[in-house]
Amino acid sequence: MSDRFNTDRMAAFTPQVQKRVADIPNLTAVRSPEADLEGKRLVIGKQVRMSGEIAGCEKLVVEGTVEASISEVKSIEVTANGTFKGNAEVENAVIAGTYEGSLKVNGHLEIAASGVVKGGVSYRTIAVANGGKLLGSIETIEG
Repeated sequence: MSDRFNTDRMAAFTPQVQKRVADIPNLTAVRSPEADLEGKRLVIGKQVRMSGEIAGCEKLVVEGTVEASISEVKSIEVTANGTFKGNAEVENAVIAGTYEGSLKVNGHLEIAASGVVKGGVSYRTIAVANGGKLLGSIETIEG
């Protein structure tokens, strides 16, 4: 048998590894303002259906299907496969899927190329990508 794994030989081998203190960043210094919102984010996942009222979250992300009225929500994002039906008043909205109903955006509304917004829409600023659709009554919020 080979003496390759001979314990005497292994005992003679002592690697020289320098000890060092782990460099762990201060998490409070590293956190971005969006990280604080993570605890107040509600994600409705793919193939999930939900109906009712949604309130009190900073960001609502719709990947599935939602029929609801929302209040006290800062922003809504409807992903490419998501569908939202209902009423919402938010600061910002990004629509890449389908939104049907009343939508009041006190800040910026963004409609992606795959996005369709149907219903009464009011906004302060808007960006619609080539291919995005905005159908219904449209009103600009002045100020």
